[in-house]
Amino acid sequence: MKTIKDIAEEAKVSTGTVDRVIHKRPGVSPKTREKVQKLLDKYDFERNILASTLAFKKKYRIATLIPSVVSKNQFWHGPHLGMKSAAKEIKKYGVETHRFFFDQYDLKSYEKALDKILDLNPNGVVFAPFFYNTSLAFAEKLKAKDIPFIFINIDLDTSNKLTYIGQNAQRSGYLCGKMMDLITKSSGHIAVLTSQKNVDSHLAIETRIKGFHDYFENNSNTNHIKKVLIDDFDSKKVEIALSEALKNDEAISGIFVPSSAVFTVAQYFEKKNITHIRTVGFDTHLDNLNYIRKGAIDFVIDQNPFEQGYMGLKILCEYLLLNKTPKPKYNSPINIVTQENVDYFDVAETIEYAV
Repeated sequence: MKTIKDIAEEAKVSTGTVDRVIHKRPGVSPKTREKVQKLLDKYDFERNILASTLAFKKKYRIATLIPSVVSKNQFWHGPHLGMKSAAKEIKKYGVETHRFFFDQYDLKSYEKALDKILDLNPNGVVFAPFFYNTSLAFAEKLKAKDIPFIFINIDLDTSNKLTYIGQNAQRSGYLCGKMMDLITKSSGHIAVLTSQKNVDSHLAIETRIKGFHDYFENNSNTNHIKKVLIDDFDSKKVEIALSEALKNDEAISGIFVPSSAVFTVAQYFEKKNITHIRTVGFDTHLDNLNYIRKGAIDFVIDQNPFEQGYMGLKILCEYLLLNKTPKPKYNSPINIVTQENVDYFDVAETIEYAV
């Protein structure tokens, strides 16, 4: 029986392209779509998967776990929609998806969600591993129960995972350092604005900061980098922290936010009419996109959040149903979003259509 990988290799396209054609999702040229569809029809692809699944009459339960989604204007809305879309597609194969959520700043909330997943005793798990030690302990429990699991967005150093889907955090942070160096013209000081809660719970953010520092260390730059630590990205707290930082150091020429909250800096700059300080951050939710259009944010890194959630669930499904072993890692592209190309990353309508 042909797999998605087999079809992709014969068509000379990516597996993601084949998947889009199968499920009639946008993002494929008419010529490529026609070529792939001919191969799918030739091998009766959909019928073969359904026949294989129904022959065993086995039901599967997959658990997913990501931070609670309180707004469309935040990063985790993308993975949430991706998982929601994939769950609809795999349901016909006898796969039930049980979605769990937690407060990304609250360890107890995370632990409760992990306990619920263990009580469910699923056939597989897709999750974002916040809180390093707790996540490693949970991974060991899954291993002991012979439950395969996939990490998305945050990668942990454990051989037990089936695969990881997301960016190389060190390289994306390194690229942010390079961009900051270019737009500040190696003059002035750089502030790294981050939340203590993120530092304590989110390994990828720590790794981005390390990558940012690595760039300047490797290039012998004289820029002075200082960390500005806040409790959280409440607008008032951001205003107080930045006002104090800029008062104490008038040489600050750039601010790096290693998370999706860079728009809070842009809001502060807009309020104070500050235009001479450059900004670099992450993620293409609506607030960030709007401030990029205004020129208040110079660059952000897009993480392709929808695909992280979507492919996490689909890859685990193929592993369970077809015994298809994935690659050890699927690194998301590190896309730079600027005022010049921002409209090409405003994919909210496309995502909503897909779901």
